[in-house]
Amino acid sequence: MVGRADDATVARRRAARLQREAALARYDGMMSRRDKEHIVRIQVSQLLTDDPAADDFYSHMFRLSRGAAPSPQLAETASATLAASMAGRGRSGTQGAQGPQGSQGTQSSMARMQQQVQRIVNEARRRPKLAHVAAEGALGRISVNSARNPKQVIQVQRGGDSAFTADARNPAAERRQTLRQIEAVYAAVLRLEQLLREQTRLPAAPEHAAVQQWAAAYAEARERAWAELGAAQPIMAAYPHPLARFLAVAKGKRVVPRLAHHLTADQTLALATTIIANFEALDVCRFGSFSLSAAARQRDETALFLHAVLPPALAFLADAPLQLVNGLLALFMERNNVAWVARTRPAQLFLAVVLRRSAALAPRAFAEEAFQAAELYSHLFGALRGHVASVFAPEPMGAQPGAADDAHAWQFLSALAASASVEQQHVLVAEARAKVLETVQLASRLPPETAAAHTANVNLFLNALGLDASQVTL
Repeated sequence: MVGRADDATVARRRAARLQREAALARYDGMMSRRDKEHIVRIQVSQLLTDDPAADDFYSHMFRLSRGAAPSPQLAETASATLAASMAGRGRSGTQGAQGPQGSQGTQSSMARMQQQVQRIVNEARRRPKLAHVAAEGALGRISVNSARNPKQVIQVQRGGDSAFTADARNPAAERRQTLRQIEAVYAAVLRLEQLLREQTRLPAAPEHAAVQQWAAAYAEARERAWAELGAAQPIMAAYPHPLARFLAVAKGKRVVPRLAHHLTADQTLALATTIIANFEALDVCRFGSFSLSAAARQRDETALFLHAVLPPALAFLADAPLQLVNGLLALFMERNNVAWVARTRPAQLFLAVVLRRSAALAPRAFAEEAFQAAELYSHLFGALRGHVASVFAPEPMGAQPGAADDAHAWQFLSALAASASVEQQHVLVAEARAKVLETVQLASRLPPETAAAHTANVNLFLNALGLDASQVTL
């Protein structure tokens, strides 16, 4: 009987638990991901104040224990709290005590508490006020920050005999070194081209001594050019990266397509990886998007980079698997300020190529790789949200932009819209709406030949959303 009673109790408890779980399960999925993020933003916004530690009791007590002077708010709060507590305890002691001993005990305990707090405050005032909290070590000096005192660059404390200092850089010496490297690469490329011309006179037998000697000379010249290019150096070796300094010279950009024909597949991938990881340091991306009034040299350097550097560096993406494409996109977002670099034409071209390749491979890829591609796209879209309109170059007053000036931006938005969800498409339309209306209105005032180019640019973006420029009403 006892066993049957225990079984009945367990069954009754299990039924009650299942009933509670079923009642709670009715509300599963009621809040979307956007609703949850909205609630989190509301909760976090309540913590963003000018002085987050003003109302934090433990922060004040920590400062007092470390010898910092108490803030006025702490003194006021402590005084008000002690006064209210003593008043309330006095009344309760008078009313609720069974005799005079209860009231006197309460008052004496409150007096001792007040004396202890006053002693702590006085001891903190006698100590020197600390302006910051110093931490000796690799992180350098860490300052207490707020909205009015923003976070500053970490100042790493180095020994006086350290070989690396802030003044160790010599721009003139670096430029001379870069120019010597460019000349060395040109010499190696000329040697490689000469060896290719000599290849036609070699014997057909691979084991022939002349063929082996030629192969050794070709490999040596290629490795010498690769070493002088600087793409094999670690990404964190220096700033700017040696490859970024190499590509900052027009002559360095022009030699890349001639050298790319001789590089191995691994070397080509390393070249593309180094460029992607250092987009912010490139001379064509360092200052963000250039306007129509930018210097002619800056526009020429950007055009040269787009035609001479990016095509040979990214040619392997045509046959790259989705896993490699995901890795390159993740590296780009990790190493660069996406919202800032996306204003430049080289970054827009790279992102357009990567997004279109990812969209083409995702449907037939493994589930894990497709999921990773979707997550990377969500991170990219989140970084660009609120900055979509800034991908278009600013226009000076009175200037009329040509269709080619915004072509890369429209192509990038088209690739971005092709993989967007319905909600993300609404965000893109809302942020690009002003530019769409402006371009369509401009096309209506231009001759038919010029207007067709502007309309084609807008349709690149609208067609990816299932729309057309003819449906836009002015």
